[in-house]
Amino acid sequence: MAISALSRGLSSPSTLRASSRIVRRAEAERAVGAKRLSLRRLLPAALALALTCVFPAAAGAQDAAPKAAASSESAADKRRNTILYGIDTEIMELLKSLSSEKEGSFNPELLRLFESSKGPKLRASILDFFSSIEWKGAEKAALSIVELRDESDSALVASSLAYLASIASKDALAFMPKMIEENDRNYMNALVKLMGKSGGEAEEAILLELYDGDSTSPELKGEAIKALGEIGSAKAAERLEKLVEDNAAGKAERMYACAALAKINSTSSVGSLVAAANGGDPNVRASAIEALGSFRSAEAEAAIVQGLRDSFVQARIAACKAAGTMKIAEAEPYLRYKAASDPEKAVKTEACKALALMGGDSLIFLRERLSDKKTEAAIRTLVFGLLARYDGGALKLLEEILLAEQAEKNRSFYTSLVREIANADKAPGIGSLAKILLADKDFNMRIGGVEWIRKNKATHMKAELERIAESDPSEPLRKRAAEALKAF
Repeated sequence: MAISALSRGLSSPSTLRASSRIVRRAEAERAVGAKRLSLRRLLPAALALALTCVFPAAAGAQDAAPKAAASSESAADKRRNTILYGIDTEIMELLKSLSSEKEGSFNPELLRLFESSKGPKLRASILDFFSSIEWKGAEKAALSIVELRDESDSALVASSLAYLASIASKDALAFMPKMIEENDRNYMNALVKLMGKSGGEAEEAILLELYDGDSTSPELKGEAIKALGEIGSAKAAERLEKLVEDNAAGKAERMYACAALAKINSTSSVGSLVAAANGGDPNVRASAIEALGSFRSAEAEAAIVQGLRDSFVQARIAACKAAGTMKIAEAEPYLRYKAASDPEKAVKTEACKALALMGGDSLIFLRERLSDKKTEAAIRTLVFGLLARYDGGALKLLEEILLAEQAEKNRSFYTSLVREIANADKAPGIGSLAKILLADKDFNMRIGGVEWIRKNKATHMKAELERIAESDPSEPLRKRAAEALKAF
């Protein structure tokens, strides 16, 4: 009966409603608990993902990733395979990179590709690359193309002539008389460049005739002016001096004439260039100031110093470069002012470079600019690199600044300094800075140290490079170090 009563109690409407409420509450609590548990489980993974997006994985974490990195090719292997097996567009993109890096280690493979390829566009691109680094290994192949020009693509012939000009090929001059007689417009500019780079008296006479000719196009006349400068034609100096001073002449021709007079370097040209440096056309002024940097005379130096106050940015940049190259003492206070206060960043940059070339007390000024945290970061970075190259006495200061920035939470400025060290290819005395990079926990920073060793062929740090190649936690860095060792 007790059981029967109990059954009747459980079956009553009020009891059933209460039970239903209890069940729903329990289910809701279980759902909330499940969500909380799910969130607790997911939160570490979500946080890790967020941090990975903000900060790249460290070297050890990268090497713990799937073995794709471990089996990856070295950068050199990838480039070599692109040359061996890639399509034309891939190879031409690679050529752009190699040209900007002045990297010639793949030249034998590229020459073989040039000789086996049938595509004129790719072959012309390879020759253009060889021209950019002035590699002489393709001279025979280029001469053959010019000789068989009637059977070859005209753009490829033009690239062959440009290449032969870039390496100052004397053998190519044998084609000059016949090709000048043919007067093929596709090749005339390239022929003129070749005569300027490789020619002698016979070619000088042809160039002067082109310059004086009434039927010569403005474009070809401009090329003739540049070629006369390259050949160092003293016979052309008087003509070009008159051109520089002629305010009615074309701007481009006058600018070319300034550059040509700098290469011819006749003392009679200084007066004409000074006049142009004070003329009305700002672009000609800039060209004239730059040209005056090739002449050692009080008149030329005074015009350069005056150019530091020119309202035209390019003229001030030219004056900074000339003053630094010539180490004009009178220009130093102007350069300091430009480095600190010029309204144009490009002028500040060139002023700092000029001061570094001048040395002496100018280096002390640059050390102060580096130490002053109020100086804009881009200029501080530039000055750090300049002192690394030109001021052996600043090494301790550079070490202190590098270590201090390495310890900062925000390492953006430190990263900029690492790039300066990695790119310092003429700074054999800053091995201590490279060692700081090699000890960094971030493998990207260690790459900077390896690059410095490679570019400077720092044999005294070969053991460091071998250690990295054998045991660094980062597999890509081990490969890079192994590639760098091949330069020793």
